[in-house]
Amino acid sequence: MKILAIGNSFSEDSTVLLEDVAGSAGVSDIVAANLYIGGCPLSHHAENLKTDREEYAYQRRGKALYQTSIRAALKSDRWDVVTLQQVSGLSGLYETYHPYIDEVYREVKACCPDAAVYLNRTWAYEEGSSHPDFPKYNCDRAVMDAAIEAVYQKISGELSADIIPVGNVITGLKRLPHFNISAGGISLYRDAFHLSLTYGRFAAACVWLRKLYKVSSTRVTWAPEETDKVLVREILRYIEDFFGSC
Repeated sequence: MKILAIGNSFSEDSTVLLEDVAGSAGVSDIVAANLYIGGCPLSHHAENLKTDREEYAYQRRGKALYQTSIRAALKSDRWDVVTLQQVSGLSGLYETYHPYIDEVYREVKACCPDAAVYLNRTWAYEEGSSHPDFPKYNCDRAVMDAAIEAVYQKISGELSADIIPVGNVITGLKRLPHFNISAGGISLYRDAFHLSLTYGRFAAACVWLRKLYKVSSTRVTWAPEETDKVLVREILRYIEDFFGSC
């Protein structure tokens, strides 16, 4: 399967470990590429389609290989999956999606008619985050998470695009004792809005693997070196339970 994410640093967080995680679960035929502009909203993606600017870093495993445009990247391979998402601070604000996501979606289907389009459901910021967009949600993680969920469900219905539920899983994991920071647990974030380089990114990659490949989380045998095996198993168990209850 060949996957192309059109996004920003949150799609980078979601895909950077995916090839390693998938390979350990016996999935070898995978390309997980990310079109990266830091902090890029849907409006800018739509504008870049008009100008065809080669503003994106084409990434694999978080490494920038070359600069490209959205259209050139879409035509560069036979993509099986293309993902879309809003920039994190606007993810819970429905009015920021249209007409931009429609324009990007149409271009994806024009260039890759056989590709399945998914929405990468982003996550709410950590409690106490200093991100400048957090006040849009009263600096309340629960408010932000609920807003993102409502908007992604609505957009999913409008586009008939399925959701990769990274944000949902991050919220669920944060309720577990090991990752509940209010109870002294480990943070899944590295700066209160991006995912941590270890457990956060690992969890996101496992969600993508489980959603797109339907591969049981119990088959994953790789994790970042700095992780604890007990916590890794807890993440994998939670993800499997999450999808089992869907």
